[in-house]
Amino acid sequence: MTTTSTIENHFTAWMENPNDPTISNKIHAADGAQQYGFKAALVGGVTLYGWCIPTILEAVGEGWLDHGWVEVHFKRPTYPGDEMTIKAVAGADGAWELTASKQDGEVCIRASFGRGDAPFAGIYQLSERMPADPPRENLERLTMENAPVGQDLLTMPVKITAEGARETMSKQLREENPLYTGENAIVHPWAVARHMISLLGYSYNYGKPSIHISSHIQNLKRIPVGTELALTGHFVRAYEQNGHHCAVFDGSYRDANGNEYARVRHTNIFNVRKHEG
Repeated sequence: MTTTSTIENHFTAWMENPNDPTISNKIHAADGAQQYGFKAALVGGVTLYGWCIPTILEAVGEGWLDHGWVEVHFKRPTYPGDEMTIKAVAGADGAWELTASKQDGEVCIRASFGRGDAPFAGIYQLSERMPADPPRENLERLTMENAPVGQDLLTMPVKITAEGARETMSKQLREENPLYTGENAIVHPWAVARHMISLLGYSYNYGKPSIHISSHIQNLKRIPVGTELALTGHFVRAYEQNGHHCAVFDGSYRDANGNEYARVRHTNIFNVRKHEG
């Protein structure tokens, strides 16, 4: 583990094809994003989080994967080609503060992270709905009126294969790390955050487009690649902010033996306000 109190790293935000007309979430396509007031396709929040993981591990070590936490908020849009500076600063209480800023200094991400139990560990409202539910057709469109506040979501099966892990590393994150692709590989933290997006979509038709607002993640143990998991979910609340309709829901990754690997609170805009003018 490093003893440095400040760590600075850099990355260039990118997307394989920001003009891809087949992208389901149109906020990540140039034409779709512009309809909602953005100048270009938005780089996904989960991808941005994935690019922050090496800095987190450099700061607090790989033990964070076994028992660590992160609270990450996406404050401003990040576009392909933005030159990003990640800065992590150690605090007196053992927690770290992280920012990711554009070349002009605009802060796009604010986060805090550390080892052990999260300061928000008590927030989760977890479902006991096991095993995983089969997929359903003709899902109901999610609205503010029918949002299932206080109810469990359908439990979704999740399995990260070795092939999927390699594809994520090469195409999505462009990171070379045998921790996620070598012998005894583990699931990348990116995937732990990523499948929460799909969890709500397993119960409701939503998210065309949608925007990731924040994640509160508590890692409980590493997930070996190939582990068959059930991602349970509970819908916490729905609210309106600046004309956007937002959802807060919790999830827990578990295997058939009852082992729990991670807890996540995911907040997103499930109905984006259309740009006027």
